[in-house]
Amino acid sequence: MRLNLIILSILFVLHYNGGAQEIDYKKQIAPILASKCNSCHTAKKKESDKKPKAGLALDTPLGIRSGGVLEVGDALSSELYVRVSLPKNAEDLMPPVDDGGPLSSREIELIKKWIDDGARFSSSDAEGLSKLDDSLDARKVLGMPVREPNVDAISHLEGIGATITPVSVALPEYLSIEWISTYHKITDKEIEQTLHLAPNIVELDLSRTKLTNEGLKHVGKLGRLTHLNLSRTGIDDNGIKALSELKSLEWLNLYGTKITDASIPIIAKYRDLKAVYLWGSSVSDEGASSLRKSLPDAKVVRDTDARANRFNDLDEPNRFDF
Repeated sequence: MRLNLIILSILFVLHYNGGAQEIDYKKQIAPILASKCNSCHTAKKKESDKKPKAGLALDTPLGIRSGGVLEVGDALSSELYVRVSLPKNAEDLMPPVDDGGPLSSREIELIKKWIDDGARFSSSDAEGLSKLDDSLDARKVLGMPVREPNVDAISHLEGIGATITPVSVALPEYLSIEWISTYHKITDKEIEQTLHLAPNIVELDLSRTKLTNEGLKHVGKLGRLTHLNLSRTGIDDNGIKALSELKSLEWLNLYGTKITDASIPIIAKYRDLKAVYLWGSSVSDEGASSLRKSLPDAKVVRDTDARANRFNDLDEPNRFDF
């Protein structure tokens, strides 16, 4: 009897520890998709290739991320899990019975646990990442080809609280990054890690983080940035100088920062700028007027007076829209 109890205890511990182990996408999930799904859902590699069925590519992390089939952390709301776990006679079962389906109960459970645990495509530590190039700058980034984002870099940034999403289904290589709930923990050190994805980042929200002027030197290297939110950070005129090479900026939020009229000449060089928010900063009426003259097509919002209230999104300065 005692021996049986010992054996049961050992089995329980083994089962518990096994359940606690993180699912390895490359070793456990990718092989399932490759053998059961990718015959229909493979991304086009060249013009002669067929388009993936329903436009959904499951052979790359990028295809899975941008395909609308994942609700990270919630398998029951994820189309990927829902479709593979349907009854054998269900019309929407994937893969279909005549094409290798259904998946085994073990395969289905692996997919469920992988999604519920965060749907990571690689480890969240930085060990697999190459060393950052000290000579990197905005011009070099603009000269880099836009390829599929580095999966290890995405997992690493997500591991330190970043939310990373493609800007659209049509442009999955271009990324938007923000820290929604952990912004108060984010320092220049974490912000530097975005450089691992420098060719892909077009939107960056650093509002309320612990960003300093020194950290802006990292941001200034993200040459493809079109949308940048620096609201309620501690940056000032000395920091803004580091952004002088961001020629593609279209949207800039400087609400609640310490910038003054001294930054206006730099901002005026962003010829593609469509909206800039300055209220709560130390920019004067004269400075804002000067910027409006330099950028007549841009929305320049300095305060909440009657003049500024003509803008519909005045009460939502943190949003990436205009």
